[in-house]
Amino acid sequence: MNLVIFASDNKGVSSLNSVIQEANNAGINLWVMINQDTQLKHPLHNKKSYQFFTNCDNIDPIYSNTLGMQIPFKPDWLIINRERWEPESSIIMEFKTKFNSKIGLVEPNAWILNGAESRLETYSRNRFAPYIDVFFIGSQHGIDQQKLAGFKGNLVAVGNPKYDLNFELEEKNLNYLKDYYKVEETKSKYLFFSLINNQRPQINKIFKSYDLNPNIQSFYKPYPGEPFDSKFLNEFKPTFFLPNTKPILDESHVWTMFEICDTHVGIISSIVHATLLKGKKYIDHSLDLNLPEKYLDFSNVFKDKGPGIENNKSMWMRSFNFTNESQLHDLLSEEYKNKIETSNSKVWNNLDNPTKLLTLFDDYNDKQAGKRIINYILNDKK
Repeated sequence: MNLVIFASDNKGVSSLNSVIQEANNAGINLWVMINQDTQLKHPLHNKKSYQFFTNCDNIDPIYSNTLGMQIPFKPDWLIINRERWEPESSIIMEFKTKFNSKIGLVEPNAWILNGAESRLETYSRNRFAPYIDVFFIGSQHGIDQQKLAGFKGNLVAVGNPKYDLNFELEEKNLNYLKDYYKVEETKSKYLFFSLINNQRPQINKIFKSYDLNPNIQSFYKPYPGEPFDSKFLNEFKPTFFLPNTKPILDESHVWTMFEICDTHVGIISSIVHATLLKGKKYIDHSLDLNLPEKYLDFSNVFKDKGPGIENNKSMWMRSFNFTNESQLHDLLSEEYKNKIETSNSKVWNNLDNPTKLLTLFDDYNDKQAGKRIINYILNDKK
């Protein structure tokens, strides 16, 4: 078995590090290329940002044009964590068509809710599904939600490998970040979870109310890349929009800040999985923002301006080569709305039930997801 694992940013590394470890433990011929920076880097233009690892000598060296370098063997499998964007989209196509490799995608996020954007993203992802042999998903609920949105890929529930290793913190790193962020031990530490969708103004208003509380010390976890995105840049520079809150700009710091902060604040989303696993106090504002109803409101997709990344009708039309708005309406039918209202209720009805929520995120929650992924590819006989 010859395996290549590739990650173009730190978020990707956090999803794949346990898979790398388990592959090496299993004695698979392994070649790894990863970028541990918060910002995504293309391997052809930023080779110095990448780290490399292999556990074997050159077996049958082969050159990859999309990676811009030689790898020690013809790969049987490629494992990545994203597929619709560069550089991964080109890497997938080269490995599939030139090397005849099988492709495994590790889904980094838990898909527990459906709305308009998830339906449209699914329509986009289906264009890549024929080139990817397996999508590794956290839970059966996540599989059901993606199928409901119309996804055509081969989905397998293995748990989320993001939580296999990243919570194993060293005391020196914990102390370093306490000093780096000037953590005040006498205050409660709050961690805010960012939103980059249409609910951003509402959740930011809530964060501002916490920010004014002198009895807490607050930190802000942005989406990877958010602080560098032109759409949100003015909220980070020249000063952060929450004057008493410190943004976490280095993705590698996030895991330790989960531990340092005793209270986490946001809406139910993929990141809350980490909060539940940590057993942290969680303040959920989903109902305050009226999200059960807003997930069923598809109107924002048909706007070209707004606070969220989904408010971009022209982008969706261009992405799908649609010529008439009715084609968008066909994707977001009343039948789809009725179905997701039922499936989403499994989440809304369990906001106060952390045990049930954990199973919606991950069928296992046992830090063995990486091992299941490696066992899958070792046992794959197709």
